[in-house]
Amino acid sequence: MKPIQYPSPPSVLQEKKWWKAIGFLGPGIIIASVSIGNGETVFASRGGAIFGYAILWCFFLGIFLKGTQIYASARYMLLSGEHPMQSWVMLPGPRGWFPMGLLIMTAICLPFLLASLSLSVGSLISWILNLGGDQQISVRSWSTGLIVVAAIFSWGQGYKRLEKTQMVVVGLLLICILTAAIACQPHLGKLFSGLFIPIIPEYKDWIHTAYPKIAEKSAWIEIVSYIGIIGGGLPAYIGYFSFLREKRWGLFENQDVFRSSTKTGFASIDTNESNLSKGRDWLKAVKVDVAGSFLAVFIFSAAFMVLGSVILHEGQQIPDNLNLLSHQESFLTSLHPSLLVLYRIGIFTAIGGTLFATFDVWTKTVYEGIIPFFETEKSLDSSKLKRILIITTSTVGIGVIWLGYVWQPLSNPISIVQIPAMLGGTIGCGVWCFGVAWADRRNLPAELRMNAFLFWGLLTSGATLLTFGAIGMYFKFFG
Repeated sequence: MKPIQYPSPPSVLQEKKWWKAIGFLGPGIIIASVSIGNGETVFASRGGAIFGYAILWCFFLGIFLKGTQIYASARYMLLSGEHPMQSWVMLPGPRGWFPMGLLIMTAICLPFLLASLSLSVGSLISWILNLGGDQQISVRSWSTGLIVVAAIFSWGQGYKRLEKTQMVVVGLLLICILTAAIACQPHLGKLFSGLFIPIIPEYKDWIHTAYPKIAEKSAWIEIVSYIGIIGGGLPAYIGYFSFLREKRWGLFENQDVFRSSTKTGFASIDTNESNLSKGRDWLKAVKVDVAGSFLAVFIFSAAFMVLGSVILHEGQQIPDNLNLLSHQESFLTSLHPSLLVLYRIGIFTAIGGTLFATFDVWTKTVYEGIIPFFETEKSLDSSKLKRILIITTSTVGIGVIWLGYVWQPLSNPISIVQIPAMLGGTIGCGVWCFGVAWADRRNLPAELRMNAFLFWGLLTSGATLLTFGAIGMYFKFFG
């Protein structure tokens, strides 16, 4: 078989001035937009409201660890042509045990994420309309209706019509949030202390009084939830690489799916200097995409956390239960009362848009997870897969919503989303890092492997995410 040759990259990627490649920022925006859904708007605000500035470090840590994970993974995929899930089929042991395990983790996460997203929007609609009656019934009914509408839109490919509108409205919202974060004049000393000095803070006295159910649980559960939810997790990341393939970068210019891994090794890659240079130049696109998207996530996370610290923490208000988004209205009304309308439309568009996009993103995620088990990609009908996914996740997600009406452990959307945050956002991401490190050393020639700094950084990221995930799970279920 002829050694793998990389196509010539665009001239802008061959220049040393990296900023000229800013136009390659693309698939990573998926990570940023998904994070806006429950990450910044709810959890970053909640973190600031509960702990003040003291937990900014955990947002930075989570984003840094996951940024390392995604860059190393995208780097491997661009150089090898293989989705990491495809490579892991060749791990020692029963065929496909590792990617199947990650896929099962993801499948567990999906209905919980769907339920928590819809409850967030449902609580906002119920609060704005204020029609009276039982709030529990109202919020859960609106949430159920949202899932049904999202399923209908996704069944007919409706989300694409909303995508551009979502980008404009959410963009305006985020600009206003950044402006508000600067205008509220945060305490810079406490801000930098919270960023660079990692501590597990204690709950303030007012939380024990006003929010006893929060105070009775370990602060570790909150901290690990922030690390897990901010920046995304397995449900977004597995599908991210499908969007990366669609950009036609590198080897994907001429072919969609590569199956170069075999039990005996990997297809040879031409190691002459010209080909190696082309491969490294293509990596600039990934660097820009990953760095730009995760930087955006951190900036907006920090902005929401700062506003939570200055406005909600000092006002002793915490986004919790079925009141997840109403307190944050003061973020913009503190600038001008008329911005209330922008907040409501923007939040509904941001989280609602994420909800409407979930089935498209998750279909790619499940597709990428199971395609290694098929002989050819043509034997897997993605349209049929999407319909199955819509029916199953919607049914289970709605079940989770109404089970919370009668079963206390699932009554709070925060508790619901903590499950995928810990499972898919920390533990799953942690083991993923070790899988990428294995694939890099097994399948790439020495000239294209990760350098020692990135390799050990990836292993450290994996170990750290696993450790935090294990701690969070322990305190949530046994502590």
